[in-house]
Amino acid sequence: MVRQRGVAYHTEWSLKGSMRENGFRAIGGLAQRLTSGMAKGRDASVVRLKAEWSAIVGPELARVTRPDALLSARGARSARSGSGKVLRLKVSGAAALEVQHRSSQVVERVNAYFGHRLIDELRLVQGAIAAPPAKPKVKRPDAAVEREIANKVADVKDPELRAALARLGARISTGRRSLLIGGLGALFLGDNLQAQSAAKFLDPLPDDHVLGKPDAPNVLIDYASFTCPHCANFNAAVMPVLRREWIETGKMRLIHRHFPSDGVATRASVLAECSGPDKFFDAVDTLFRTQVQWMTAPDPATELLTVLADFGVTPEGAAACIANDRLLDKVINDVQSGQMLGVRFTPTVFINEQNYGNPGGADAIAAILRQVGR
Repeated sequence: MVRQRGVAYHTEWSLKGSMRENGFRAIGGLAQRLTSGMAKGRDASVVRLKAEWSAIVGPELARVTRPDALLSARGARSARSGSGKVLRLKVSGAAALEVQHRSSQVVERVNAYFGHRLIDELRLVQGAIAAPPAKPKVKRPDAAVEREIANKVADVKDPELRAALARLGARISTGRRSLLIGGLGALFLGDNLQAQSAAKFLDPLPDDHVLGKPDAPNVLIDYASFTCPHCANFNAAVMPVLRREWIETGKMRLIHRHFPSDGVATRASVLAECSGPDKFFDAVDTLFRTQVQWMTAPDPATELLTVLADFGVTPEGAAACIANDRLLDKVINDVQSGQMLGVRFTPTVFINEQNYGNPGGADAIAAILRQVGR
């Protein structure tokens, strides 16, 4: 576990799935550590609770419990406790009494993990808890790879973080060596990256997705996470105006860059890449418009395939995309560029090389363009 600014971030995970899933969580976890206040809405919080449950409460409780929903409490108890948020927790019948005794401990762990007061109490409901799949055996990388990983994290000052990154790198490298060596390893070296010039990331990059005419004079770069509710609002309220008044008129190019705040958002980013360059922005729009649908589904990963089916993302094609290092490297490169440019929340908007954070609505962006437009 690594602590920064009082918030606990777990670096060894047991999320079900393949080694690639650990890579998804590594990327989303890093972006999350670089930001503040991301994915704290109720819908996003439920997704994170489900995905991170074993890391939050430990494997013992995770075997007999599952987060079900976040609710608003009512009555005197809610008034006494403050915000009145309740986590509805599914519990296997035999463990209900034990979990009830440990409810205050669970509340503390959830709030410590999120770094703020997310819940005040638990509401237990009995139900069958499916056993998690057996964890795959992880082979130890050879000595040369271990030395390469150690060299890449050597400049990380925090000893706990350095050791955790080395362990994580070893785990990922046994499944996808190029994931670590080619991209993710570079992200770990935040101090070294700061020595590079960030200016090159303010121009369109060769692998960027660009919406608009190639010769449009103004450039807007949008760093976004698919599980970020503010990004979904930006897509719904601001993007239609930008398209109509600035992009389609040839005044501006828009660049979308991935900055996923969790493993689910990383998966969504890779699947958006899977739709292909011609359909990419339509897939982005669909993912944001259906955000609540797939984020609150019992299995967000499966629901993502449902909402992207019209873009030719089949289960077989999705499996191939998820195994494609090139697509994941694109997401990694976007996070790296965001780190270099100082992105601290999503959405973060750069207009003509200036960081305006989340500037607000379309009128605010239009006002900025009137000042710095070309």
